Amino acid sequence: MGIGSNRLEWLCFGLAASWLALPALPARADAIGDFYKDKRITIVVGSDAGGGYDANARMLARYFPRHLAGSPDMVVQNMPGASSVRSANHVYSVAAKDGTVIAAVQRPVPFEPLFGNPGVQYDVKKINWLGSSSSEVGVAVAWHTSPVKTIKDMFTHELIVGGTGPGTDTELFAYALNNVYGTRFKIVSGYTGMAPLVLAMERGEIEGTVNWTYSDIPNTRPEWLKDKKITLLLQLGLQRSPELPDLPTPTDMARNEKERNVFEILMTVKTLGRPFFVAPEVPAGRVEALQAAFMATMADAEFLAEAKRQKREITPISGPDMAALILKGYDYPEDIKNMARAAVKPKGGR
Repeated sequence: MGIGSNRLEWLCFGLAASWLALPALPARADAIGDFYKDKRITIVVGSDAGGGYDANARMLARYFPRHLAGSPDMVVQNMPGASSVRSANHVYSVAAKDGTVIAAVQRPVPFEPLFGNPGVQYDVKKINWLGSSSSEVGVAVAWHTSPVKTIKDMFTHELIVGGTGPGTDTELFAYALNNVYGTRFKIVSGYTGMAPLVLAMERGEIEGTVNWTYSDIPNTRPEWLKDKKITLLLQLGLQRSPELPDLPTPTDMARNEKERNVFEILMTVKTLGRPFFVAPEVPAGRVEALQAAFMATMADAEFLAEAKRQKREITPISGPDMAALILKGYDYPEDIKNMARAAVKPKGGR
């Protein structure tokens, strides 16, 4: 049976349309590969060399190129300052906007505009988030010689805690707990990272910290848990650690819905973990390729093996999921955001 002329015309049209559509995906991949071939991507880390954010970015840089068409070189540049706000401003406003510069910033950076930081020069709603390599649960701890043993003690006894600089979560959370709930944390700022802060606690210079990534403790100081050298007071995160089912969170302490909302915003900071982003002007196709390469790296067996050797937790969040979490924080009513802004300020302003 022959094919009617009209049917034949439609069949030819459909085949032609299919032929035109088939090269679209390979063409996009080829365009990405053509761009990144012989290129160098720079990861700008907003922290000092040798710290956790730096080590995390350097580990990522060793495996990321194999998952991006063109297999570009990847290098790390440290740009510390203002708790990563300096590096975030640089990548957002100054650095190349073609997808060859990635920011690796400290986790409070997405909420610094909400907290009223006057040094911010970026719009978090325009940033292209690539993802975060971990969603972390922190703990507030007290050294065993401190009189603070329980949550109740935090309201009746001063606890001298170490801070890693204004705008970091070791200080933001301490101020928020003091300002909202009336705890008595006394913050000694100026430590360059958790390692020197932990050493200071061991030496008796300070009595604890309001934020220490829980997974780091069994890896770096397991004897402290076994020998009860530290007391766990609170856990910090949107979700409880399955290993700490009975340890309360700041949201558990809320006396009303507004206080709960404030700490939901603040605990989102912990969930964001280790954020990476590129500037708003980066072409959409390259952003999608970078996001896909980031998540593919997070599932790379060799990457995960190295993370295990380095005792680094990998619990990734995709770029789109990060963006949704951040937008949710900014969508709270204005009075809640004002409360959050006031909560993280030292007395006398920031």
